[in-house]
Amino acid sequence: MDRQSNRFSWHPGIVGPDQEVSALITLVQSFSDTGLVQARVRDAILSQLPHHELGEFDIDLLLDHRDSRQPIIFDTDHFEGYERPRLVLHEVTDQLGQAFLVLEGPEPALGWESLVSSLTSLVDSMGIRLTVITDSIPIPTPHTRPAIVTRWASRPELILGSTSPFGRLQVPASFPVVLGQRLGETNHAVIGLASHVPHYLADLDYPESARALVEALRGATGLALPINSLAVAANTVRAEIDTQVNNSEELKAMLHALEEQYDSRVAQRELGTTQVAVPDAEDIGAEVEDFLRSIDEDDGPSNDDPDTQGSGPRRSSDDTSDDDKPDYHPRRGGDLDN
Repeated sequence: MDRQSNRFSWHPGIVGPDQEVSALITLVQSFSDTGLVQARVRDAILSQLPHHELGEFDIDLLLDHRDSRQPIIFDTDHFEGYERPRLVLHEVTDQLGQAFLVLEGPEPALGWESLVSSLTSLVDSMGIRLTVITDSIPIPTPHTRPAIVTRWASRPELILGSTSPFGRLQVPASFPVVLGQRLGETNHAVIGLASHVPHYLADLDYPESARALVEALRGATGLALPINSLAVAANTVRAEIDTQVNNSEELKAMLHALEEQYDSRVAQRELGTTQVAVPDAEDIGAEVEDFLRSIDEDDGPSNDDPDTQGSGPRRSSDDTSDDDKPDYHPRRGGDLDN
């Protein structure tokens, strides 16, 4: 990629990563940062792991500043404190010495397809094997249950074992998911991780969903990412929320209803994963004949009678093959993995 592209420029003296990198994690905020999840993850990574900036995108070509106004301070007789938004690419080293990239900043409002092209060129030029798109979404779910992370991917084998709570639905597009789709269309490996945030906490700081997202990132990439500080913050915020709930009968009633809905969905999902072999017409006919014969007999059927054994539905064994190995090997796990 040219040193000066139409959107990305390396910082002076930098021509690329210092080490071989295999993963790119995007922390580009879409719509709003629900639960401040991406801000929490960004701070945990960049404050606790060695890193340096590689370059940045020309934000003036990507943002409508009137629609995303940064704060500025008026102090007595002058203005100060304005910080221009930035979309920055960092090289980071994890706790085991593995290098990876982080793209962080506000969601672009303009030039999506051009930015996708620039990022695709960066991914190709640096040999990135896996791009991870992060997000956080408000969901009617209780804070007293484990935080869920919904997974999606450019190829199904990248998220083997995961099941989505959603079917087919239409939602407003965001740049991160468009980037994921475009990369997938050009045969790049992409995993998407969307951390669920209780809808009644969407506008607040909710570190439990950030902790769950980092745990999912660790599983998807194999990187050793810091998580202890997020776990401590999550416990503190959980205690504060519990105190407020305990002081309000209305909040307790709402929480109880959400817990029942959550537990019901989990139970239904567990039942849905139990494979049961449905008997065919011949099997059913044989079962009926056995039952009718048993009525005419004076004594019940003998336990040694082979015709009366094995009645009822049969459970099939899970015989799925794992011969087809993906190019990238994430940890397998369901949606309830944290």
